Amino acid sequence: MRTESKRRFALVVLASCLLVGLVVAFPLVGTTAVTVADNSSCGGSACHATAVTQVAASGHKGYACVQCHEGASAHQAVPSDATKYPTVHFDLDLCGAAGCHPDQFGTYTYGDDYKTKYGGSPTAWPKTNDFGHYNDIIDGHGFAKDYNEERSHDMMLRDHVDIKRGKFEVCLQCKSTKVTYYWDSGKTRTIKSAVTVTSGHLAAPILIPAGTKVLMATNRTTVKPHNNEVNVVVTMPDGITKYSSYALAGATTDFNMTWAALYALTVNELPTGSKTVDSGNGCNHCHDPHMSARNTAGELVGFRIIRKSEILQIAAKGLNPYVSGSPKVFDSSQPLDIERGVALCAQCHVEYVCGKSGIDGIDRDYFPWAKVGELETIYKAEFPPQTGQPGPYVMDWSHGTGLLGSPTAPGLYWTPFPIAEPLIKSQHPEAETYWNSRHYANGAPCFLCHMPKVTKTSGGTFTSHWMASPNKYMEATPVQAFAGEFGLTLDADGIIVPCGACHGGFLARMKNKAYQIQDGNYSMALNGQTALMDSLKAIKAAKDAKAAGKNVDMAKLKLATDSHRMAHVRWENLAVSENSMGFHDPAAFSTEMKNVVTYATNAKNYATSAIPRK
Repeated sequence: MRTESKRRFALVVLASCLLVGLVVAFPLVGTTAVTVADNSSCGGSACHATAVTQVAASGHKGYACVQCHEGASAHQAVPSDATKYPTVHFDLDLCGAAGCHPDQFGTYTYGDDYKTKYGGSPTAWPKTNDFGHYNDIIDGHGFAKDYNEERSHDMMLRDHVDIKRGKFEVCLQCKSTKVTYYWDSGKTRTIKSAVTVTSGHLAAPILIPAGTKVLMATNRTTVKPHNNEVNVVVTMPDGITKYSSYALAGATTDFNMTWAALYALTVNELPTGSKTVDSGNGCNHCHDPHMSARNTAGELVGFRIIRKSEILQIAAKGLNPYVSGSPKVFDSSQPLDIERGVALCAQCHVEYVCGKSGIDGIDRDYFPWAKVGELETIYKAEFPPQTGQPGPYVMDWSHGTGLLGSPTAPGLYWTPFPIAEPLIKSQHPEAETYWNSRHYANGAPCFLCHMPKVTKTSGGTFTSHWMASPNKYMEATPVQAFAGEFGLTLDADGIIVPCGACHGGFLARMKNKAYQIQDGNYSMALNGQTALMDSLKAIKAAKDAKAAGKNVDMAKLKLATDSHRMAHVRWENLAVSENSMGFHDPAAFSTEMKNVVTYATNAKNYATSAIPRK
């Protein structure tokens, strides 16, 4: 590593320690502390010895189990009585509204509707506003029904519930800490109070009654094609009626019921007015409350990953599969470094296979854990077609199998061009895109830019948990509203500049530089969109010629569809699904957008030449 890189890395490590240092390190207030001896009855060898030992060495060591786990005393009296199990909290209010971590709680549950140039959190901003032919490019996929720019983290669950497209229970692992925590645990959970579930995709509300039981898992052992199949079972209070996400004897396969039950599980024990109703995620998604502490060097530890598919891929490939010797376990006893810091956010900000295939109908849960250039190879190996199915993979859907195109989109196309070929629909691949980028190589984890250290006007600093675009911190309108809400100081330019953790000089110019990079990236992405539309048009023409009885060269047509797939996955992954308009790795973005144009142009030429001349 160069001297300058070493210096920056050292600064980042120092800043990282300071930046996250107050996440859980504040002394708990608003609650009466009790001695750790009060926890001894929970720590028997057959009970919770590990948890009690961890708490005794953590920042929560002065607090009894009963202070966070209501019902613990009754459970101690009759441990075998399942009706007296203590509460396990997944409510943000426990950590924040109770007075323990008010700054972190307040900033995490803060949201606005501010639109940055290439993102932000507007209330309604369809992706087609940025890419007019996006619905043509994903014709037939559910995202063509409803795909908006996401709002802030405080509205993650609410946005998921409200969208019009169909949804699956596995998706809640990014929207519900409770669902994620109990997934693959082998524990059946009981919904304690009735919930009437309404959603943008439901024709009518669904009542999930009290006493409904749910069991959540992913079957990772069954051979293809059912590999990584989601196994969710919902048992109604009568103990007889069951719904499932897969073919199960005695159960009705019903994805609306399984999704609604898991949503009900998420919210049914939350108090009225809880911020978690809209967010879905609790502090304990990323922080282990039994281990949060400072090590002997004063560094914060106790972070954790609870997303099971990610844990398995880390064990197989490492925290960063593109770094030789990358650790194959997320060590919660260690402070966050660049690899652990990115992996922590990768519980959600990652490409994953999530939900029912539009081709073979199997509901899957899988992390490719790879950059976009490897996705097709992985999909071919993991999800190969079976007899009679189109190739080369059966995830995610077949293009043009629904009437969801956008014939009024701008451009000289006028109509959708369905090609009936399997394609990949990526999710938010921020982690993989960021791996080994320039900022990654200099040791800057996600939180350094998206969760900057802020200073209160009354004194003291803390880590902002408003996990927003850095541009929001550097634009006067959103950051001044944010600072006013929490009594924060701003710099001489009236903003907060996350870049200052590493960069010196004219910090106010950083936003303009970032936008210049994104402007160039967006221009390349628009070129890619045009090339993809030309490719679709040519392939559709060749297939129409074949259907009309013409002697189409099928070898060339296959080359065309294969080339289109290569262009499609790169463009849709990086230009649309990834949330930085290429800023997380401008060099890789530029390379892949050039590849998009090359592959799409090749596809157009192959398809055109496949049609015999008159």
